[in-house]
Amino acid sequence: MTKKTTIALIGNPNSGKTTVFNALTGLKQHVGNWPGKTVEKKEGKFTHKGYELEVVDLPGTYSLTAYSTEELISRNYVVNEKPDVVVDILDSTNLERNLYLAIQLIEMGANLVLAFNMSDLADSEGLEINTDLISNYLNVPIIKTSARDGSGLDELRDAVIDAAESRKQGEGREREPTIKYGKEVEEHIDEFTGYITENIKLPERYNPRWVAIKLLEGDEEVIKLVEGLDNTRIVLKESMRLQNHLKAVFGEDVETIVADARYGFIHGMIMESVERKRRKKSFSDHVRKAVSKPFRGICLAAGVILGMAFLFAGGLIMESAHGFLESHNSPQWLMLILTDTILAGLGAVTVYLPFAVLFFIVYAALESSGVIGGADSLSDHIDRVVMNRVIGIPLFLLLMLIAFNLTFEIAAPLSDVVDWFIADVIGGFVEGVLFSVNAPGWLFSLALDGAVAGLGSVLVFVPFIFMMFLIIAILEDSGYMARAAFIMDRLMHKIGLHGKSFIPLILGFGCNVPAIMATRVLESRKDRILTILINPFMSCGARLPVYLLFAAAFFTGSINVFGFTVNTETAVIYSLYILGMIVAVVIGFIFRNTLFKGLSSPFVMELPPYRMPTFRGVVTHTWERGWLFIKKAGTVIFAVVILIWFLAALPPGVEYGSEGSYIGCIGEFISPVFAPLGFGDWRSSVSLFFGFVAKEVVVGSMGVLYGVGDVGTPSGEATLVGALQGTFTPLSAYAFLVFVLLYVPCMVAVATINREIGWRWALFTVAYTTVVAWVAAFIVYQGGLLLGLS
Repeated sequence: MTKKTTIALIGNPNSGKTTVFNALTGLKQHVGNWPGKTVEKKEGKFTHKGYELEVVDLPGTYSLTAYSTEELISRNYVVNEKPDVVVDILDSTNLERNLYLAIQLIEMGANLVLAFNMSDLADSEGLEINTDLISNYLNVPIIKTSARDGSGLDELRDAVIDAAESRKQGEGREREPTIKYGKEVEEHIDEFTGYITENIKLPERYNPRWVAIKLLEGDEEVIKLVEGLDNTRIVLKESMRLQNHLKAVFGEDVETIVADARYGFIHGMIMESVERKRRKKSFSDHVRKAVSKPFRGICLAAGVILGMAFLFAGGLIMESAHGFLESHNSPQWLMLILTDTILAGLGAVTVYLPFAVLFFIVYAALESSGVIGGADSLSDHIDRVVMNRVIGIPLFLLLMLIAFNLTFEIAAPLSDVVDWFIADVIGGFVEGVLFSVNAPGWLFSLALDGAVAGLGSVLVFVPFIFMMFLIIAILEDSGYMARAAFIMDRLMHKIGLHGKSFIPLILGFGCNVPAIMATRVLESRKDRILTILINPFMSCGARLPVYLLFAAAFFTGSINVFGFTVNTETAVIYSLYILGMIVAVVIGFIFRNTLFKGLSSPFVMELPPYRMPTFRGVVTHTWERGWLFIKKAGTVIFAVVILIWFLAALPPGVEYGSEGSYIGCIGEFISPVFAPLGFGDWRSSVSLFFGFVAKEVVVGSMGVLYGVGDVGTPSGEATLVGALQGTFTPLSAYAFLVFVLLYVPCMVAVATINREIGWRWALFTVAYTTVVAWVAAFIVYQGGLLLGLS
């Protein structure tokens, strides 16, 4: 018979908790929201030694003080749900900070197992950790793990089962209080604990000593808990008396006294049990160790050689590969995958490696000459460059440009494969079925002009979306995105924005909805509202299909940037992302000095060590984000394009998609608003109108309105591009893209704003973003005309 056990995974952000969760549960996991909250909830299962273990991945948190939603969710789950085992994932390279959460869990009475994760990184940094000594200090089991390579995970599974069995058999470790807060404070804690036990009946799940400490700290959530019990007045009165007494004696509030004692205990324990065994190493030593593993070294050497080959003979390599496949009569889709995607993709990635090697050589030379000193870790060496005050921001912008260029180089051929699949496979199948049943003409139009044209015009951009999310996932998992937020903090503070605001803004490149929810990391409500208001200007992935369509129609060719050849499409789209950031900063500065006057709080952020992203972690993050796009295309966008088809086909007898149709009437009514911006055509006006549902609909509606039923084929794509070229000029096309970038976010984002800060701010966002978009597009178009552009 299978035994069931519940595990709660908890840990600091950047401790590797998500990697451990993925390693334990594999694909047996699902994602939802906590009841009544918009914070993500992950659950998964795995079996081990006859046990079925259900794992709940709690939100990442530094402590359990219940200041944030994440802290409150984590604490309430541990206290109220009483999981059989709580596994605290700690970063072994930063135990002093991570152990604070462990101390709080011990005080709560959790059945705890500590996983000292990233132990391989700790070893590489010369840290010798005496886990037996720390285990004796805390009286909890400790397992060394490295979720990246899977080491220690079997031992962790065993320890979890042992802890669960001990709890069920009543043999759990009897713990004395881990921390003593000093003679006088301890006397008052013991006195107050007894006072609580005598006067109120606490639910069994609450540890009386923990409740006493939290009441003395003034924890509002625990106060609410006690208020629901009998004889609460005298308990709360006694709590206030003790708080005032301790503050008078020590000159600080109880929360500060307790926190200082915890950190002091942890610091002393670390001094006794952790030793750094090595001296500062040179950059060359760190690099040599990093590439010493045979597989890693061979891959790096092969990459550099391939990069050199593509740098000097890329065209010849591609022509030879194409010629070889053509001589063997390979189908077009296979050539697109093997040469234009895989081979060209390898070239696009590796072409930067020779420049990276050149930089390493220059840095090592400066170090050997004494200009640069050694450092404790490779991360410290890298940070000297990427976090430099002078080159940090330009380097970030350059990396973003490279990311966009890679997206186009690799994803474009895959998009052609999707084109072929939608047109030849799906479109051909649908058309064959309709012919076989002698379907009426209107059904042909609905299926081909509506469903296939609308959905197909969106799904062809799935490779671009996935590629963008893949690159962002690599940058996040490597530890660089945290540095990007840190280096931008200086600029953010100069214009009155909070440094932490940069994190949600960066997340907005993927999707504005989770980015808006991520503003909960900001303690100040003013900072939070301000960040939410400017977040829609960050160009989300849903806008990318619109950019790609117009870039292909009006901005083909290439330009030279610092010796690199960059697609003109890449440069145009990159300029839109930068413009969105600039507008967000300018609007944020205006709002900070009008609606939200006052200084923002200082920015304190942990910088995780650089890590090699794991294949599983990157794929999981990319799939989760990309799948949301596909689901939206299969549900919301499908419904909207069908609605658009009906509006374009009715009333009966009218020419499909003409000014006389219902959708034509809507377009004619609103198009004068956009005429000064250079795109007063009713079709573009309607596409923007329905773009409020989802920005991808802008492309889908154009596919429907222009009647491009075979949008997946080269001829269908050419038809749509030709139709756009007959309606827009390059100048008006760019003005259109500026409007799409800046105008009202999608309805899901607006609903999220309403849920986070209220409907008044949501309506304000709808109004002011549309006004900003109109003004910006007007300046671009009319200014371009004054300069003689077309």
